Amino acid sequence: MKKVFLGKGMHYFKKAQIGQFKIEAQQLRVGDDILITGPTTGVIETKVESLRVDDTDSEIAKRGSEVTFHVDIPIRASDKLYKVVPA
Repeated sequence: MKKVFLGKGMHYFKKAQIGQFKIEAQQLRVGDDILITGPTTGVIETKVESLRVDDTDSEIAKRGSEVTFHVDIPIRASDKLYKVVPA
């Protein structure tokens, strides 16, 4: 297993349990396994069930997009988003 950097955390919407991220590299798709890491957050391993790109439902998020998706644990602005790919 290896991890590929995708982007950084921007905001967490507590009531809705939604994390907002800025995609800075690669692409993120529905169904991708992801890692969210940060000094306070630790490591969150999850799968992307649904994506909203620039406030529209989408299957794929390209570089430069702002995306939101469900995350059970609060994320922070310093957190990094990675895609997990088989080695």
